[in-house]
Amino acid sequence: MDYPNLLETAFDEFTAAPAVAAVPAAGAAGDSAGAPRLLIWRQIRWSNRRPLIEVEPVVPARVAGAHNRAPHATGVPHMTGESTPTQESNPAQLGVPSGVRIQIPLTPGAYLGLRIPRDSEGELYRYCAGYTTGTSNDAAESAPKPGGASAGIRRVPCPEGTRIQRGQQCPRCTARDEFTALHSAHLYPGTLTESMRAYAMLEHRLYIATFPDGTHKVGTSSLHSTPRRLDEQAVATATYIALAPDGLAIRRAEDAVTALAKIPQVKQVASKYRAWTNPLPGAQLRAAHQEAVARAREALAELARTEPDVPLTALDEPWIPSLAMNRPYAALRAQSPDPLASCDSGTESGSAGFFCTGAAGQFLSAHTGDADAAFLVNTVAWRNTLVEPTQEFTRVRVQGSLF
Repeated sequence: MDYPNLLETAFDEFTAAPAVAAVPAAGAAGDSAGAPRLLIWRQIRWSNRRPLIEVEPVVPARVAGAHNRAPHATGVPHMTGESTPTQESNPAQLGVPSGVRIQIPLTPGAYLGLRIPRDSEGELYRYCAGYTTGTSNDAAESAPKPGGASAGIRRVPCPEGTRIQRGQQCPRCTARDEFTALHSAHLYPGTLTESMRAYAMLEHRLYIATFPDGTHKVGTSSLHSTPRRLDEQAVATATYIALAPDGLAIRRAEDAVTALAKIPQVKQVASKYRAWTNPLPGAQLRAAHQEAVARAREALAELARTEPDVPLTALDEPWIPSLAMNRPYAALRAQSPDPLASCDSGTESGSAGFFCTGAAGQFLSAHTGDADAAFLVNTVAWRNTLVEPTQEFTRVRVQGSLF
């Protein structure tokens, strides 16, 4: 039995978008000879506390070349065959990133199925994610500043549509990226562009996040990325503990918490995934979080004594999971956790398929027909990877049964 596939809706939205109205419908769905309908899976994006599947349709190289658009003028970058030599050696996979990202709301109960092709050498088709710049206009990821101006960040598609082997960016986009400098701007303020400096001057918060295995991280969120930043992190619980008038001050506080309280600033995705499939009991988790928050507060008190020029205001605001996270968080709320099972992402088997029930960060909770036999899908394995919508079902061992 075939089910409506969430990914299929991307093609209709792509061909209807004004920015690509000049591109024939075949460009989004394959040509009339039956070429496959291909997408690049980009990420799970959170907006207004809701998860959205973000994908980028692929267009045939001949279509992209025929329209010969200037980079970023309409959202479809100018592409040439020189940027995708491996595709040229495999005519069945001819195509280039369109530069247009489609966001599909994650509907509870909806089916999502995909195939993950490989080239003749067995490699996945991965494409550069582009780069980030500051912006002072009314872009989607901007926040108002006093006086009506705005500051934010904007993602720009990779102008060359480059295929990559590792990481998320090609060397050129890595060099173009303006956001990276923000992480060390409190140490080297001269590295910021004017627009990124405006973003850095937004109000920022400091938070302590605890993951289901009882480990922690300290992090920051800007005025416009609260609470989205924590929605993206797949945390079990979190508390905002300080407010600063700008991002430079908040990063000094973040460094102090890492140095004095020994709370790291990074937790790897693979470690997060293992944490969700092996959670601590709820009482232990809450106690671990409160202990980490207390240590962080002591570190900030020490910072206030040694560096009184860092402008911080104490906060005690809990982060509350959104309703879209109910299914994965139900396991954490239980007295004796009944964790979601782990599963193969499909990169090894070549396909995946399931009914979606919710999300936590980049992880999807799902089942293949029995809602009680739930598992967790790590979609980071698909990030920037070419996929084809298809009818498949994930095979995963849940409570002794094979699904």
